[in-house]
Amino acid sequence: MTNINKKQIDLIKESICVYKKITECMALFKEGHLFFLDIADFVDDKESSCLFRLKEICHELFRNSDEAHYKEKLYDITIGYVFHEAMKIRENLYLIEYYRPFSDNKVSDSLTEMEKKIVREIEILTKRAEIRLKEGIKEVKILIFEIIKQLRSLIKLYKNNYLLSRFIFENEKTFISIYGRRDFEKLLNGLYEDGREALIFNTAKSYLRSHFFDIARLLFRRILVKDKENREVLFLYMHTSAFHFYFKNKFSKSLIFAERALAMDIDIENINIYKEFLQNLIHDISKEVKREKKA
Repeated sequence: MTNINKKQIDLIKESICVYKKITECMALFKEGHLFFLDIADFVDDKESSCLFRLKEICHELFRNSDEAHYKEKLYDITIGYVFHEAMKIRENLYLIEYYRPFSDNKVSDSLTEMEKKIVREIEILTKRAEIRLKEGIKEVKILIFEIIKQLRSLIKLYKNNYLLSRFIFENEKTFISIYGRRDFEKLLNGLYEDGREALIFNTAKSYLRSHFFDIARLLFRRILVKDKENREVLFLYMHTSAFHFYFKNKFSKSLIFAERALAMDIDIENINIYKEFLQNLIHDISKEVKREKKA
């Protein structure tokens, strides 16, 4: 796994986290229940908040890169702007929450004139903070739609990232909740010529590449149910099945699938690597069988 592939997925993941957190904050604000602690996971100046993490990822990938696409540069600027606006929201919430209770206490006659003046000034400042908070919320609400729109463009830009299909597959419900089912399908068709079928195939290959043989095998089998004549999928299904049963200590089944896969006359990408893995697997199976006989 190359670092850039993972970083691109981290960017998408944190962008989704930011969208969710902003949405939650907007709902709380509308209900009059948004407090300082509610935005801790959304924004602060530490890695504990998803907006800070997203800002740092964007800066690392795009800020000083001559190779960054203009869409990536624009996204970096947008996220940076949202971060600064969100930090203002955070500060205003703090001022309102921790200073307004003091100013809400009606000026007591026991206070000196200087003390009364301070209380009145705090009241004025907290009212200004309330105005700034409403303006900031409105600004960020507009920007979140811009983030989601730009994110869709970045996802298309990263279509060759072998981890992307797996991430989309695993988070399909989240993507549908953000874009809606129709626009999600449009996104898939924009990424892959065969849409959902290609998503499943690429996801299966991604799991295979990371040696998650169990789930890769299930996905290849799922494709075969609809497309029994697909020889590439059949080969990959037998390949993953061989390893699946090997790690289940079912060596006889593993050997059958490995030999069937090797016997196929097929020309696909990385076929020599796959065959080398299978030959090594058969060698390992023979050693395991000998060890079992001795035992």
